[in-house]
Amino acid sequence: MDPFLRDARLFIYAQMVETSAAPSVADTARALSCTLSEAEAAYLALADAHVIVLRPGSTTIWMAMPFSNMQTAYTVIAGGRAYYAPCAWDAFGIPAALGVDARIFTTCQDCGGVLDRKVADGKIGETRGLVHYALTARRWW
Repeated sequence: MDPFLRDARLFIYAQMVETSAAPSVADTARALSCTLSEAEAAYLALADAHVIVLRPGSTTIWMAMPFSNMQTAYTVIAGGRAYYAPCAWDAFGIPAALGVDARIFTTCQDCGGVLDRKVADGKIGETRGLVHYALTARRWW
């Protein structure tokens, strides 16, 4: 990967971890001492490479998997911070990526009941129910 794109990606993820929110193009331009056009081009290139997902028609980060830059049905409390995940798969990816214990909260899409899962020492706690993925990630991504 191009060193500038690598630096942009690292900055985006560092900000997601530190603040639970993705940086704007302007934030990235300031942090990397580059122009807005260069930062925008980096965002577009990272989106083309499936590293991040941009909101349609913009350069605003929507997702930097496993993190979502907007509130979702999957709340993850990890490392003393609340994060949102785009899906159940990514909700479990957040504590794995951070290497920390976590609690994951969502609701059952069938009955509407609250689901609370714990991840400790890299293992999912007591499980009831299941998560079903109709397609593997490589088929939809």
